[in-house]
Amino acid sequence: MAHREKVHALVLSRRDSGEADRIVTLLTRQQGLVRVLAKGVRKIPSRRGGHIEPLTQVVALLTGADRYRFLAAVEPVDGYVALHQDPQALRHAEVLSRLIVGLLEPEHPYPELFDAITHACGQLPQLPAAKQQVMEVTIGLYALQCAGLAPQLQRCQHCAADAPVSAVIMDSQAGGWRCLTCHGSFAGTAESLSPRLLKALRWISKHPERALQLKITDTEGSQLLQTLRHYFAGVIEAPLTVGS
Repeated sequence: MAHREKVHALVLSRRDSGEADRIVTLLTRQQGLVRVLAKGVRKIPSRRGGHIEPLTQVVALLTGADRYRFLAAVEPVDGYVALHQDPQALRHAEVLSRLIVGLLEPEHPYPELFDAITHACGQLPQLPAAKQQVMEVTIGLYALQCAGLAPQLQRCQHCAADAPVSAVIMDSQAGGWRCLTCHGSFAGTAESLSPRLLKALRWISKHPERALQLKITDTEGSQLLQTLRHYFAGVIEAPLTVGS
């Protein structure tokens, strides 16, 4: 039976459909990932078109049922102007959007993840570079946890060592990390973590609410981010950034 429902949502992505429509992917607080057809929004003028830009928060009225969902109306809540004016902060949010779209099953609610990413959209532009990197890693790890794909960080997935003395390789196929000596090839060694950064990653995973208290340098933050982005992309088997 067709029904109408109002939901709080973050617009994650959109793509053109036909001559005047768009398919919009929303992360809703009530229903999780939802894909809807926004009919006529590419026509000029359209009262809805300006409110379904990616990485804007809205209240949306959805109609239809099962796989056939339509965007009947939309009201803006937060356009995250500062985020869209900060290229680096925006890129972090875009990566998280792509990860969430690639990870989550539709129509499964994850209210805490919704709260985390909408909070991040507001906070990212206010943070220094290293803190932005930590925030992306933290929410990315939580998204993996929501999908039941959290990496095993306590021990090597080959030899079971839990206190490495040299770099480790994050391996999405193994579901965690391998010692450099257990990895067995040069592939992926650019995305390695020092024992110190592995310890930091474990701490982030265990204490996500305190992740921004972590003290790391910009260089360490960049290495942590590069490694985890490579891992995230391996999990969803798709690139997370344009041109990657």
